[in-house]
Amino acid sequence: MYQSAIFGVAFFAVVGILVAFRKRGDAAFLLFMKALVLFFCAVGFFRFMLSDSFIYVINDAYLNGVHYDATDPLQTFLRWGYYLNYAVLPMAVFFDSRLFKNIALLFCLPMSILSVVYFHDFMRYFLEPITGRGLMLAPWFRYSYFVLELVLALIIPLVLCIRTRHFIRLADGSERARFLIALPSIFLLMMPVYVPQSLFGYTALSAKIGSLYHFAWIGILLLVTLSLYYIFRFRSERERYMLCIFLTIVLFFHYDSLYLMGFSIKRLPIQLCNLASYFYMIAIPFRLRRMFNFCFIANLVGTLIAILLPDFMPGAMGFWNMHFILEHSLVLMIPALVMGLRIFPRIDRRALLHTAVGFNLYFAFCFTLGLVFNAYVSKDGTVINYFFIFDIDKAIDYFSFLRILENVSFTVNGFAVYPILIGIIYVVFSLSCFLFYFLIKYLYTVEDDHLALREASIDLYERITSKKSRRPHNFCD
Repeated sequence: MYQSAIFGVAFFAVVGILVAFRKRGDAAFLLFMKALVLFFCAVGFFRFMLSDSFIYVINDAYLNGVHYDATDPLQTFLRWGYYLNYAVLPMAVFFDSRLFKNIALLFCLPMSILSVVYFHDFMRYFLEPITGRGLMLAPWFRYSYFVLELVLALIIPLVLCIRTRHFIRLADGSERARFLIALPSIFLLMMPVYVPQSLFGYTALSAKIGSLYHFAWIGILLLVTLSLYYIFRFRSERERYMLCIFLTIVLFFHYDSLYLMGFSIKRLPIQLCNLASYFYMIAIPFRLRRMFNFCFIANLVGTLIAILLPDFMPGAMGFWNMHFILEHSLVLMIPALVMGLRIFPRIDRRALLHTAVGFNLYFAFCFTLGLVFNAYVSKDGTVINYFFIFDIDKAIDYFSFLRILENVSFTVNGFAVYPILIGIIYVVFSLSCFLFYFLIKYLYTVEDDHLALREASIDLYERITSKKSRRPHNFCD
């Protein structure tokens, strides 16, 4: 019943939209499609705040003393494939990209069709009353909401490709190659955070600071970031910009998936790395240089600290570890690539001012909000630890010498505040930002020397061989 209704509504909507815009120009149609895909993303964004018990499909593992031995490979694959819609469809609409249109038509659309076919499999997890987290709303609302989302997922690629007469050029070898290379990369990048635990369980790997797991993550992160830089550094400005926007959308939805575990004061996007998913979505698409300067210095310093001193949880492939790894990897990759690929000009001394202003406002906000929540709102003793300035036990776990600060405190409505700890965090982070600025300025000179040496080697090759080098001489700006 529901499947037939979804396909029927989508069919008539596609026909209706094509007829309505038959005599209207491309500009009006594009504006409508942009609004439609933004609406689809908003629907997807808020769906992650609703209940979903699939987060407890764990392959042979214990969680909080309970053994889970559930696997659902079909549902895992459907969710993973459908998840690509959130990043691919906006890119296909806003950038009129043949690559993303091909992925939308040949992969996202079939995955959406399969999701409609297996509609009740999704709903079984959405309506599970015991293990589901998030907002548990009435069944009629959940049915209606997911029907709406699936209809939109079917409409957007169909209308876009029919109206623009887009079809993949099978005879074009380069287009086929780009599709076959890009799709697996996007598929891996858009992996939902619960996929590893649903497929492999928690595994026997040790998720600790300094473990093989930790170093493997850092190594893969460096490899991927450098690979993307070297692949795209001489591409056109449009391609470089598209890459950065795509990664920004991926981060936005990866962070949003946190709310599958429930929405609470503690999980508000207040931590610096959490805010990055919102700041990047504003600063990069709208090219706000001052905001990006703050993001580039403060967020990179923050995420480097988080990567070197990760807050791992038990269960190497568990939900929280995957969320932590994917989020902080993207928080680092995006500004590094935006700056390395010259989307924004190089930072100068004004960036330090922008960072200082932004960080002081942010720090004051965290202190005020955290103090209010801990002293007047939190009733169960849970510490709301924004920017890690309120939990002395967490600080001692990392640096045992800070135990001496336990005796220096004052209370607000019964909640203990440690002013020296707060001051140390403020000073250390501010100093780290300052030193990071000079590190970046030094890396600029290293990059300039490398490019000069590269240019000299190209000239020498062309003089000796009398052949034109395939290596590009200049940036495509």
